[in-house]
Amino acid sequence: MNVKEVNIALNVGDQLTSTSCGHVVVELIKFIAYQRLQIPYTYQWLKQIVNKKILSEDCSVKGNLQSERHFRIVSTALHNLDSMLKSLLLEISGASMPQEVCITLGATPVTCKEVYRFILPTLCHKPQCQSELILKDNKLQTSVFRLVTSEDLSQAFSSPLPPTNMHVFLKKKLIRQQTELIVNSDNFLPASGSRIPKSSRVFVIDFRAQNEENVSCCNEFAIFGDGLSDVMAKLQVTGNTEDAEFCKIQSTDEVKWYQSTYVMKGFKDCVINGSSVTNTWIES
Repeated sequence: MNVKEVNIALNVGDQLTSTSCGHVVVELIKFIAYQRLQIPYTYQWLKQIVNKKILSEDCSVKGNLQSERHFRIVSTALHNLDSMLKSLLLEISGASMPQEVCITLGATPVTCKEVYRFILPTLCHKPQCQSELILKDNKLQTSVFRLVTSEDLSQAFSSPLPPTNMHVFLKKKLIRQQTELIVNSDNFLPASGSRIPKSSRVFVIDFRAQNEENVSCCNEFAIFGDGLSDVMAKLQVTGNTEDAEFCKIQSTDEVKWYQSTYVMKGFKDCVINGSSVTNTWIES
């Protein structure tokens, strides 16, 4: 099987804190959920229409049965997606930063259609760090926008994917004499090993640095072994092979995988009389 690679260099020239790294991952997951048709509206719009219906003065008045059924589907999906994203931010900004965040789209992880693997930096600046090298918020937003609107990524998303389940995995490095790597064990449980189907498309977004030069944190105590250099992220779209680096999710003596206890079920829009049912939620 031929392997196709697509590399995107953002050339931001700055470094991330653990918090900003988590925000980048979260924004990319929101983008993937929408672009891969797992949610028919953007995350921001989904949040807005659900909150508006919940807070509506008429929310206690039952409407069309089909509308109410769809609202339960939408609000449940939003709750699970929110829970996934919040727990990810908690783990990425925690004491034991994940080596990788993995998203699978499919009925189950072992039958997934697509896999998104975010390879995180070995170390990031702490949120309280005042280094001038840290990526500013406005530049961070611009960099994420450049990635999600890139031509290469648009071409990779050209084929549609029907609504299915979104599963989230974390890979953490085992640390000697540390038995618990997860901040909140209610959100992530140890994952049983699984092999990614050969038919799956695997997307790899790599946040690691290209150079080995040490970068000192502003407090002059922490040393970062892989500064982000001038490339914040690369994207690879690969065909899966027996020898592919990212063909399985499996714990070893050095790393341990965890799976989110939340699963987001994708859904389509609900149209009644030629109009999206969400229009009635907004007007209520």
